[in-house]
Amino acid sequence: MVDIDADAQRILLENGEWIEYDVLSLDIGSTSRGLDTPGVSTFAIPTRPIDLLVDRIQLKLESNVSSNGSSKRIHEEEMVQIVVVGGGAAGIELAMGLSNRFDPAVKEDMSQLQVTLLVSGNELLAHESEACQRALENVLDELKIRVEYGCRVQSMNDDDLHLEDGRKMAYTHCIWAAGASAHHYLSTQIRNAGISVNREGWVDVGPSLQSISHNNIFAAGDCATIVGLKDLESGDEKWSPPKAGVYAVRSGPVLIENISRYLKEQEMVPFDPQDDFLKLMNCGDGTALGFRFGLPLRGKWVWELKDEIDQGFMNLFREEYLPDLSKEGGGGDLDARTAQYDEYVRDSLRLNAEEACTLIMRRDDNVDFQQAWGVLREMMSDEDYKNEVLSFAESRHH
Repeated sequence: MVDIDADAQRILLENGEWIEYDVLSLDIGSTSRGLDTPGVSTFAIPTRPIDLLVDRIQLKLESNVSSNGSSKRIHEEEMVQIVVVGGGAAGIELAMGLSNRFDPAVKEDMSQLQVTLLVSGNELLAHESEACQRALENVLDELKIRVEYGCRVQSMNDDDLHLEDGRKMAYTHCIWAAGASAHHYLSTQIRNAGISVNREGWVDVGPSLQSISHNNIFAAGDCATIVGLKDLESGDEKWSPPKAGVYAVRSGPVLIENISRYLKEQEMVPFDPQDDFLKLMNCGDGTALGFRFGLPLRGKWVWELKDEIDQGFMNLFREEYLPDLSKEGGGGDLDARTAQYDEYVRDSLRLNAEEACTLIMRRDDNVDFQQAWGVLREMMSDEDYKNEVLSFAESRHH
């Protein structure tokens, strides 16, 4: 899609073909912020499009490896300097992963490997609890990842990043993870078509995920900002959720439901994004770091949980798990479609709050991640149980 004529209800494709629509759903995601910074598109490795990221990193690593398999830069006694630009969860996770990704020739002498995380603000993950921030700092210290705060890149060449404060920072590999930005050209075309787009380039939609200017146009995921969002219980106004995959995934069933309802001229249902979610970051060393309810979680079991959740989500796209659309109602109702992300059989022998707290705070390799996941799910569904567990965690902290 390269253009849109909202009045004629048609979109223009790159090959010059126009396609007419009754309903249009824009799910175009985002691109990396700051790619127009001089030199970045040429020399940096952007995280988006995500399907090319690993190949680009591998190609760059191989360019520094000699024919006998050892690192050229190690052979020349030069330091491998990885700089990750962006202090969000993606940048942090990439820095941790890359610090563990280099070949043994580099890992034998860690003085020859420096991973630096450039953060534009003055702290990491500002919305997390103090305990979670401290746990993250400890992991970064363990992995010898240097964090530089208050850094904004003004330009870059093939050897150096030029920061706005006048400093230069040498690098051998630069990963650009500076957050999400709207697709500039396409958002401009969408705005020019008369469709409501905010100043950042995101499509304005209501809680039903319908455009606030065109009720036959929907948008979800990163490309949209939800205006007029309210808590379904209290009625209080809520901010549009951040650009995180969990919200795009969770909006999917509501999007399907409301497109169907629009075609049937039925009342829309609102998307009610959760206020918080389980955040899991791969540390690259066989463990993961998780945040939930203000608690930091760390260990092999957290990695196993992350892997299980990710694999479970991808399995939803396996043919044997797809709904049978040949039957009437084969897509299932909204609750059924949402439940595919939430399959959980409550354990009738759930741990008491003190035992549950002990389990999820453990960091040894013998924790059963399924049991720990059960505790977290119980905490999500039972407010009193959650508060009991958190009270034990708080007492231990003190």
